[in-house]
Amino acid sequence: MNVLWQLTLRNLKLNRKRTIVTIIGIILSGAMICGVATLVASFQDALIRTAHITDGSHHAVLHDVRRDSLRYIAEHANTDEYMLFRHIGVAHLEGSHNPNKPYLRIEAFDAAAFEHLPVRLTEGRFPQQAGEIVVSEDVFYNGGVEIRVGDQLQLAIGRRTDQGAILLDEALSPSETLDIQMTETYTVTGMIKQPNLYSYRFPGYTAIIYLDENALAAEDLVNAAITAKQPRKIYDTAAALAEVSEARKVSYNNELLRWMGISNNEVIKDLFITVGAILILLIMVGSISVIYNAFAISVSERKKQFGMLLSVGAASRQIRRMVFMEAFALALIGIPLGILSGIAGIDVTLEVINQLSEGMIHSSGDVFLRLIVMPETVIISIIIMALTIFLSAYIPAQRAARISPIDAIRLTTDINIKGKKLRTSRLSRWLFGIEGELALKNLKRHRKRYRTTVFSLFISIVLYLSISSFMNLGFESTALYYSDLGYEMALLQDEVEPEEQREFHQQVAAMDGVSRFASVRLLYVRLIDGVDESILASDLRDEILGSSDAETQSLIYDDAHDQNQLHAYIVSMGKQPFRDYAEQLGLDLAAYQDPDAPRGILFNRSKIQYPVLKEFQPLNITAGHRFTIREEPLSGEPMEDDRTDDLMELDLEIGMVTDKQPYAVQPGGLGHVTIVVSDEVYDHLLSQIHESDQKLAAQATMYLDLDEGVERSLWVKEVEALAARINPGSYLSVLDFIEINENTKRSNTIIAIFLYGFVSLIALIGVTNIFNTISTNVALRRREFAMLKSIGMTPQGFNRMLNYECLFYGIKALLYGLPVGILISIMMYRSISTAFSFNYAIPWLEVGICVAAVFIIVFLTMLHASSKLKKENIIDALKLEIQ
Repeated sequence: MNVLWQLTLRNLKLNRKRTIVTIIGIILSGAMICGVATLVASFQDALIRTAHITDGSHHAVLHDVRRDSLRYIAEHANTDEYMLFRHIGVAHLEGSHNPNKPYLRIEAFDAAAFEHLPVRLTEGRFPQQAGEIVVSEDVFYNGGVEIRVGDQLQLAIGRRTDQGAILLDEALSPSETLDIQMTETYTVTGMIKQPNLYSYRFPGYTAIIYLDENALAAEDLVNAAITAKQPRKIYDTAAALAEVSEARKVSYNNELLRWMGISNNEVIKDLFITVGAILILLIMVGSISVIYNAFAISVSERKKQFGMLLSVGAASRQIRRMVFMEAFALALIGIPLGILSGIAGIDVTLEVINQLSEGMIHSSGDVFLRLIVMPETVIISIIIMALTIFLSAYIPAQRAARISPIDAIRLTTDINIKGKKLRTSRLSRWLFGIEGELALKNLKRHRKRYRTTVFSLFISIVLYLSISSFMNLGFESTALYYSDLGYEMALLQDEVEPEEQREFHQQVAAMDGVSRFASVRLLYVRLIDGVDESILASDLRDEILGSSDAETQSLIYDDAHDQNQLHAYIVSMGKQPFRDYAEQLGLDLAAYQDPDAPRGILFNRSKIQYPVLKEFQPLNITAGHRFTIREEPLSGEPMEDDRTDDLMELDLEIGMVTDKQPYAVQPGGLGHVTIVVSDEVYDHLLSQIHESDQKLAAQATMYLDLDEGVERSLWVKEVEALAARINPGSYLSVLDFIEINENTKRSNTIIAIFLYGFVSLIALIGVTNIFNTISTNVALRRREFAMLKSIGMTPQGFNRMLNYECLFYGIKALLYGLPVGILISIMMYRSISTAFSFNYAIPWLEVGICVAAVFIIVFLTMLHASSKLKKENIIDALKLEIQ
């Protein structure tokens, strides 16, 4: 070991405190860089595995490729594996209880397709040879047909046609027929989840047989899905393969590619690159500030040593090398520990998140976050940290190499400042006394260290306020979506006859544990007579008439009929909920139950989400106001000529105007209002509208609350079993908004863990820098403090001087940090307020935390640094030549 190494290591040992603090700064920086990258990789892995389940693990699909062209795909340099599948036809599902899904859709997969495409086996095995088939379990759960593993199915397979047109994914047509082309017998080898490969509009269920590539004729068309050896080249590869194989079209597994970070959208690529660069730059700035300061202090302390070495023949490059040797020694310890700390910290974080977010990433619960440590992540972290340490040491190394031996030995460049710059005002002497003036003069004399400390505090303050404000604004915005729902659960059913649905709702209402319920039906109508601009409240008038969009302005005026108009939802809630609502408003129930004299309650509250989310009262009318209502097609499609003369028109009286929200009825939107009527009036209106819309208008959604203590998951299973008995051919969707809110809270907690973890690491780097700077600054002033004590400064005065220095550090940092942090929070609010409407409030709690934390950190650091000086002998300290 040469003498330069010996001197470097001895210096590190003699200054253990600064060495340890610097290593801690490197560890924190390395942990943050490696931890952030590892966290991103772990989340990316979970999202990719979810995409494999929902969308498959292939990268692209070439549609309708001739069998004899498959060799081009197989032989391509970027083809890792290819899999084949094709559509066989459609067969009747005998015994289906669901009149809207009478078919089986027959597809064929080869062995690789079963492995890579999103088909999930729930029982049995996949087909392995001709004559075997797997069937969707929805055949039983939705269609009511019991098919078991081992059953033989004889299927008459053909294609759907409607007046000569071939149908595939289209919804069921009353006039369609099945053109039978062959009859096959299959053995059921397994049951599968209904895959999402095919359109939900197809009126049936999926069944898959085995596809043998060798059994295909040369001209047979198949779909070829591929996985690429280099997925980032998939867009070029798939386009080239489509051209050479004459494929009809190319589609991509966009969900998987998106989470793999692969996109042909340059804007998205630039966004990710920019965000990543900003994040790394932010970490590097914080890291460089603490590491640079450590080396700058080290060089300052060793100036006399460097001068002596230069005077006995050392070259400038050797002095420069000593600084870099010190950086290398610290990096050798700090970088590995930092990377290991980052990985260990993320491992613990992921375990906590998995406990908080069970079932949130994928509903099946079989996708969880696992620790993914990529070699690239470790290598890039080492490179970034090495670059950070090099940049931190470069300027001090250059400064050390340029120093003159005489100046270094005499230390004539240590304090090179004019007296004018050290002047303080008389006000400061009057306010703080001689101790405060001495504190101010010291800060002016050591401006670089003073600015470094203030900068570290400033960065920590700004980051904490910014991230805290971002979270608070985001959480408040999210809460607006779930506010004032007024119910806990919603039951939605499709493809159910109104009578069966009514029976199901009645039985659910009679179940134990139901405390409140409503069966809500909606009829969309146009209000024509009784509408003019004078009845519009200012908010509604401003939103519609003040809009530059012609479509928005047309909400209150019908050009075709040259008349004013509004749209309305006529809502029924069920007999008992309407009775409760009428009693709450003090109304005579009988006056609202006469179908021959329709009367309703105007729920005079509207909510809009664009351009901002806000609520207002839309109409200025009183009880007794009358509207003529005209039927509007519920499908939203333009009315055919033969229907326009057959649409319902009748008078409706508003018996009550209120802003009290009925149970499970939401406010209206822009351009339409909500009118609540009794079931008797609604049924009368239902009988008057065009019969093609009657079934849709008769569909109800059930909303309900449960008693305290009811086991919600067990109750949901009972409801699902009841639905399967009463309506075996229907889909039942149960939305538990209590669970949704809990998931939202868990999501907020997870986000808070990430963001606060990030800002805590940045803050720790800042604290490390502050500790290093103040401790070294106090140690270097031992002789100065001894002189002050020798001329009569009391211990109380000495403490006051140090406390004033702490006060000035904190005040300066807060004067810069608080306005900038609040300004950033205002900018975030203005950005978010373009989509949500709520009042801005200065984050006083966070401001208070910042103020307290800044002074606590500075005062504790100063207290620790000065504790040894109080017991030091004045004579010994005065004898020091330099410290």
